[in-house]
Amino acid sequence: MRAILVTSTAAYSGKSGLSLALIATLAARGFDVGYFKPYGAMPVTVDGVLTDQDALYINKTLNRPAPTEVVCPVVRTQALIESALAHKEGDVAGAVTDAYRICAEGRDVMVIEGPSDPFQASSIGLAGPDLATMLGARVLLVDRLHGSDLPDAVVCESRRLGAVLGGVIFNWVHESQTEFLTGRVMPYLASRDIPILGMIPHDTALSSVTVREIVEALNGAVLSADDRLDEPVETFMVGAMGQDKALRFFRRKARKAVITGGDRADVQLAALETNTRCIILTGNLPPSSLVLSRAEELGVPVLLVDTDTLTAVEKMERLMGHTRLHDAAKAGRIREMFERSVDVDALMKAFDILR
Repeated sequence: MRAILVTSTAAYSGKSGLSLALIATLAARGFDVGYFKPYGAMPVTVDGVLTDQDALYINKTLNRPAPTEVVCPVVRTQALIESALAHKEGDVAGAVTDAYRICAEGRDVMVIEGPSDPFQASSIGLAGPDLATMLGARVLLVDRLHGSDLPDAVVCESRRLGAVLGGVIFNWVHESQTEFLTGRVMPYLASRDIPILGMIPHDTALSSVTVREIVEALNGAVLSADDRLDEPVETFMVGAMGQDKALRFFRRKARKAVITGGDRADVQLAALETNTRCIILTGNLPPSSLVLSRAEELGVPVLLVDTDTLTAVEKMERLMGHTRLHDAAKAGRIREMFERSVDVDALMKAFDILR
């Protein structure tokens, strides 16, 4: 049995989606593939069992799902944090290895989804290198390139992981970054014997959310066009300028959410004149009747939230940065892009997966 530990250089790198695509790709080649997530940070309780949201979904996609109680044995909750700080977290390593043994039974390959970033779970001994040693896995490292910068995160992680690093995949690569990545970064990493297995292009559809998901994440009240909550939102903008500048600003992006103060009718009306999927009003300040009437006429939901603008922005960043896997169309699209952009044969060779 071979084990692939999928880790990332930073949070929101698409690690869960890539794990799902990897499982489906190997399963299509005839392998019995299992899944395991030792440490989860998105707690959900199902039938009295505490687990992780993404782990729950990915496990259900398997031909032979593992028991819910073992697929993610350690979940970050405030209770876990308090226990760890008091040195009362118990035998975490034992819980992980016991659960892993059950998930891995009879499998050809195990895909293990590591923590969100290189530091997460270090305090309880479940960071990436800890897990690689504990579970006998090699590491598939996921990175997102930011601008035309040095690949410091990849180099740093390659030093930390050493021989257990099996390869690197660059995820969500914008078209403007392609030439720099293929012409400069990849040759540089190859010269340092860091194997690159693929480069997956950015797809705005995969990072989109629906207006309904925004309502749930921000605990907002819908004031108009409540029949348009399933419209996809691909990006968001913050409106804090005059109406003339706002109109030029908002025209730069389509299929967006606009966050602005509830008392900024001028900005709200400017947003409604562009391709806007919803308007988020902060500070619990309701809009004018003119704005609501225009929004209803255009079919644009107006959402009222009681948080300030900064908090709303932070929540939107977290929401937009996490690809929601619980969508069959998105899952299929991720797999399609994975198989087209990753050298699967080289990956199988790097992780000693034999046909």
